[in-house]
Amino acid sequence: MSAMVAGTARADLLLQHFRSLADTSKPHHALALKAQTALHALPLPKRKQESWRYTPLPVLFEQAWEPKPAATTAALSVQQVAALALGDTDGCRIVLHNGVWLPALSQVPSGVSVLPLAQALADDTVVGSVSGPGRHLFAALNAAMAHDGVVIRVAAGPDPEQKLEILHVNSGLASGWLVQPRVVLVLEDGAQLSLSEQYLGHDDASAGLYNGMTEILLGRGARLAHARLQNEADPHRHLNALYLRQQADSAYTGTTLAMGGLWSRSEFHVSFAAAGAHCELNGFYLSGGQQSHDLQLDIVHGVPGCSSTERFKGILSGRGRAAFDGIILVQPDAQKTDARLSNDNLLLSRQAEIDTRPQLEIYADDVQCSHGTTVGQIDAEMLFYLRSRGIPRDQAVNMVCKGFAGEILQTCRSEVLQQRAQALLEQRLAGVLAGMA
Repeated sequence: MSAMVAGTARADLLLQHFRSLADTSKPHHALALKAQTALHALPLPKRKQESWRYTPLPVLFEQAWEPKPAATTAALSVQQVAALALGDTDGCRIVLHNGVWLPALSQVPSGVSVLPLAQALADDTVVGSVSGPGRHLFAALNAAMAHDGVVIRVAAGPDPEQKLEILHVNSGLASGWLVQPRVVLVLEDGAQLSLSEQYLGHDDASAGLYNGMTEILLGRGARLAHARLQNEADPHRHLNALYLRQQADSAYTGTTLAMGGLWSRSEFHVSFAAAGAHCELNGFYLSGGQQSHDLQLDIVHGVPGCSSTERFKGILSGRGRAAFDGIILVQPDAQKTDARLSNDNLLLSRQAEIDTRPQLEIYADDVQCSHGTTVGQIDAEMLFYLRSRGIPRDQAVNMVCKGFAGEILQTCRSEVLQQRAQALLEQRLAGVLAGMA
């Protein structure tokens, strides 16, 4: 009983701490004021809540995260950025260091405008228009303390191959840091963009929490190819919520790769504003050692004639954990909806754990919807087939895992990001196979 009381007292202190952070931030814009009000009504996430039921919360609450200093001592150099960048965007990139945009290290392509978030907060028709003040405590905390980040606008232009990279680098911070940037991306009617993002943290001994928010608004006929690689250092915790709203005949193709950090949670909230829109979400997670990755999907079909496809795969080894919770909601007016959801998992050890729950909630009768999930180990017959042809066991396992992940990795529009993810996968698999020898 005493342990329970102690745990409750600690949760109350954490809740008070987070609310105090928001109250002392002294916001002057409508989004933050609404989020402050929400914070005082929202509870600390608990396993009793459906969307947090399978999320290992102790690793998130083991310390009271503190906002990073207004000015950080460590700086990024041109050489460091060049080494981290993908290099396939013709130099067009936006660099965020500890959530702060660095214009001197960034290069914005023609037809794209970038504004610091702090200057754009007065326009509540854009910032927060998709996400609102926050659905849970950490989303509300980001909104209540909104200051760091950028608002990006992309106009329709003659070049359909326009490319841009966003580089998120967290470094030079004391342990227990809290970074909360927000990226708002607006594609005007007919605009097209290929966007790559990397989330990187290089202070291996510095445990921190990245609590980010991404809002994407696609205009009529807009096209966005979006690839994201999360490869932060081992002690880092990573929480990112992506909110997407699509207008008529727009198309979004997104690939999210969760491979780094001690703990991560990636949320996807998608809504359709008009008919003819299509959304494709792809995801791959690699969880080993003590890692945990959590993926939450909330896809709302509220208008007729839209389609969505969600494909997520995971490889788990050691004591790695993952949770996949995806729901597709088809509302009564959303006739002619086509929605497909799948989640497949490959377990390389008996200690690995996956909790998967794909769901359909359908209130329209003229739809085509499906969902499914698989969990299993490497097929023994497949291994036997490969080994009978002279392929060593480790190489055979490697081939199976790479083939399993390849379906998702190859959806990345950026070949360099895809190659970087493949190299990380091979490196991690080599360590796993060495431990199994």
